[in-house]
Amino acid sequence: MNRIIHLVLIFSIFLFKLGSAGIGDWTTYTNKDEVQEVVLKDEMLWCATTGGVAVLNTQNDSVTQLTNVDGLGGNYLSSVAFDSGGNLWLGAQNGTLTKYDLTENNWDIYYNFISGERMFLIREIVADGEQLWVGSDVGVSVFHPDKPPHGEITETYRRLGELLNVEADVNSIHLVGDNIWVGTEKGVAYAPKDYRTVNLMDPKNWTSFVKESSPGLTDDYVYTITDVQGEIVIGTKTGIFRFDSLDSSWDSFGLENRRVKDLEYKNGKLIACTNGGLYIYENGAWSRLSNTGLLSTDHNSAAMDDSGWLWVGTAGKGISRYKDEQWENYVVDGPPGNLFLDMEVDADGNLWCANENDGASCFDGSGWVSLSSVPEIDRHSIRAVEKDKEDNLWFGSWGAGVMKMNREDSTWFRFTEKNSPLKGIAGYPEYVVVNDVAVDEMGNRWLPNWESLDSTRLVCVLADNDSFAVYYDGDGIKSILMLKAKAREGHLYICFRDIGLLDYYYNWTVEDKTDDRVTHYTQTDGRLSSNTVMSAEVDKDGTLWVGTSAGLDTLDSEWGRFRSVALPDPLGPQVNVIAVDEQNNKWIGTESGLGVINSRGQFEHIFTTFNSNICHNRVLGIKIDERTGEVWIGTENGLSRYESGIVPAQDLSEVRAYPNPFVLGEGTETLTFDRLPYRAKIRIFTVAGELVREINSQDTWDGRNDAGQLVSGGVYLFYVTGPSGDKAIGKIAVIRE
Repeated sequence: MNRIIHLVLIFSIFLFKLGSAGIGDWTTYTNKDEVQEVVLKDEMLWCATTGGVAVLNTQNDSVTQLTNVDGLGGNYLSSVAFDSGGNLWLGAQNGTLTKYDLTENNWDIYYNFISGERMFLIREIVADGEQLWVGSDVGVSVFHPDKPPHGEITETYRRLGELLNVEADVNSIHLVGDNIWVGTEKGVAYAPKDYRTVNLMDPKNWTSFVKESSPGLTDDYVYTITDVQGEIVIGTKTGIFRFDSLDSSWDSFGLENRRVKDLEYKNGKLIACTNGGLYIYENGAWSRLSNTGLLSTDHNSAAMDDSGWLWVGTAGKGISRYKDEQWENYVVDGPPGNLFLDMEVDADGNLWCANENDGASCFDGSGWVSLSSVPEIDRHSIRAVEKDKEDNLWFGSWGAGVMKMNREDSTWFRFTEKNSPLKGIAGYPEYVVVNDVAVDEMGNRWLPNWESLDSTRLVCVLADNDSFAVYYDGDGIKSILMLKAKAREGHLYICFRDIGLLDYYYNWTVEDKTDDRVTHYTQTDGRLSSNTVMSAEVDKDGTLWVGTSAGLDTLDSEWGRFRSVALPDPLGPQVNVIAVDEQNNKWIGTESGLGVINSRGQFEHIFTTFNSNICHNRVLGIKIDERTGEVWIGTENGLSRYESGIVPAQDLSEVRAYPNPFVLGEGTETLTFDRLPYRAKIRIFTVAGELVREINSQDTWDGRNDAGQLVSGGVYLFYVTGPSGDKAIGKIAVIRE
C-alpha cells in the first residue's frame, strides 16, 4: 500500500512541475500507447512503452506517466523487470539502463552499454539474483549493477553457438533450471548459465537451433520463450514450437498463422499474445478470447493478476484488460505519435503539431487531441503546419495536398490537384506532395510543390482573396525536390535536396514577375557546406542562416557567399532546423542535439539527452512562443518544452533590474535587466545626471563605469530606449561592501 501512495505522490509532483515551470525547466510529451512489455507488482501494472513508462493502478484505474524528465535514462523502452530487491529496471533504445528504487523514490541511470559512438539497443532484461541478463542488438550480457565504479558488464556473448555464429538482435531471455535460453531474430540457443565455470564466450558451449538444420523448427525468428513445467516453448512469426529435450527436436504447438510475441504460463494456463488477439492453451487445446470491444488485436505482452484478470499491452492502442469475459481499454493521454516534424502556436496559445504518419494533433496546455477525426487530415501524412495572418492553420502533407483550417468557424478545406494549381507526381497525378508552408509578412501562403509532374514548382495562395499565383521551372526554380521554404522581406528562400538554396526575390509583387530576381547558391557557387539544404532562417539582424546535411552556414552578404559555422561536439553534422528567439539567439536543431547561438555569435548552450532533459537528440522541428518564452522542440521520439524565460517587455516600463539593491563586492557580480527587448539600449546615470555607462545589445551590467571602475554606492537611474524609439526610466540602488 505504501508503494501505491508513493507512486501517486510522484505523479502529484510531476503535475505540480507542469503547472509551475520555471526558467530552465523541461517537460516531455510522448505517446505511450505502443506498449512493449508489461509486468505486475503489488497491484500496479508497469508498462514499458515507446514513450516512457505508463503505470496503471489496477484497483482504481488511474494512470501515471513517467519520462526522462522524471528520471528515465531514455523514453523509447523495450523491456521492464523487477529484481529480487523490488527495484524496477527499464531498458531503453538509447543504451541506458534505468533502476528505480520504489522505497526510496530514487532513480539511477547506468550508461555501461554506451561506449564511444556505439550504443547497445537494450531489448530484454531478466533479473537473476544480484545480476541481470541483458539482451541487446549484439547479443547477451551479464551485468552486475553493484560492482564499482557504477556497474559492470562482466561478459557479452555475441555468438550463441555454431549455428548462430553472428551477432543477432536478442528478443527474449528465459532462465529455466540451470540453463539460459535466448531467442533472437535468427534462431534460438541455450547454455549453462553459470558463466564462472563454463566459458560462454566460446560458441561451442552454446547449443543453437535454426530452421535450416533443426528438425521440426520451420521459423527461427523468435519473439518470446517460456517454459511449461520445465518444457521449453517459443513464439515465432509463424506460431509456437515446443522443444523435445530427449532428441533436441521441435514440434509445432499451434497458432501457425499468427505472430506470437509473448508467452506467459500461470495457473496452469499458457497465454499467447499474437497479432490476432489473445489465445489461451488449457486442457490440451487453444482457444481465442473474443476480440469484441478491443481497440487493437495486435498484442505485445500480457500479465495475469491473482484474480485471474488479464492485462495486455497492445501495439499502438494502449492497455486492455480482460475481466468477466469483457474487454476494457485504457488509452493514455498524449499525442497520436512520437515523431514531431513541425509545430505552430495559434493566437490562443494552442500548439498544433505535424506528426507525419500519425497525422496532426493539438495541445491546449492540459490535454491532447488527435486530428484523425478530421476527414481532411485522417490517414494522411502531415509534414508541416503554419498559421497565416488571420490565425488560420495550414498543413502540408505527403500525398494529400494542403489542408486549411479556418480558425474563426473551425471549417476545413483541402487543396488538391482538382481545385488548385498544385500537381501530383509523375504516374500518380492525385498524389500531391507539399513538404512545407511559408507565410510572408503580407499574409501570402507559399506552397512548394514537390516532384510536380509538370513544370509547376510553387503555388502561392494570395492573402487578399485566396486566388493563386503559380511559379514554374521557367521562372528559375530548376529542381522538383524542395524540402523547406522561408519567406522574409520579399525573399523566398527555397531549400532543395539536390541543388542547394534558391533566393527568389519577388519584391513584394507576387503577381508581377517582371521585377523578380533569382540567386542560386551551391557548394561550388556560394560555398554551401552541402547541396542538400534542410532549413533556412533570417535572424533579427537580417543575417541568413542555412542548415545543410553537412553543417551550418551563414551568408556573407558583402561577398555573396556562405561561410561555415563550426558546430561544437557532439552537434551535427546535419542541421535540420533553425529558429530565432526575441533576443536574437539562434536555436540550431541537429541530428545529435540542440545548440543555442547568442546574439554575439557564440554557442551559449548545448542540449543533449546526456546533459539535459531534452527527450531525444534528433531534433526535427523548433517553434518558439514569443509571448511565453517557451521553446517547443520536436524530435524523432517525442516533444520537449523548454522554459527559456525570454519574454521581452511589450511596454518598456516592464523592464526590471535585479538584484535590486545591487550589492558590489569583489566586482564579479552582475545585474540583469529583465525582459529587455533586442537592440534596446541602456544608459545609466547618477541622480545628478552624469552618464556612468552606456550598454548596447546586452541585458547585464557589471557595476562599472565607462572607465572600467566599480561605481560608488548610491542610487542610479537607468534609461531604456527601445528599437522603435520608445523610452522608460527606472532606479537601481547600489551597495558597496
